[in-house]
Amino acid sequence: MEKRVRCCPSDCAVRSDWEQELGREKELFEGENFRKTSEVLKLLNHPIRLKIILMLLNRDHCVCEFWYVFAEPQNLISYNLGVLKRGGLVESYYRSKHKIYKLSESAAPFLRQIGNVVNS
Repeated sequence: MEKRVRCCPSDCAVRSDWEQELGREKELFEGENFRKTSEVLKLLNHPIRLKIILMLLNRDHCVCEFWYVFAEPQNLISYNLGVLKRGGLVESYYRSKHKIYKLSESAAPFLRQIGNVVNS
């Protein structure tokens, strides 16, 4: 598909089309989907949080497994898990005495798309 290149036309008929086209593009940035996507991407901006999500794409994990793989302090991993949990990207449950983390059902499809990009 060929991209059209235009810049601030002065012709009234062309300007009207130009304004309508830019208006449609502007609407993309004002919707709820854009806001939610922006928030998710902010949460994934930290490397540890992105690594956590990528691991959770494969299966549920406990903190000790993240600690083993990342070789980072446990409190740093727990803090970032809390950020992801407050952001609605992960959920937790208990298995015996261990707290297990998993992807949130609502966020999983979007996060899988991100995982596909990272792993390609």
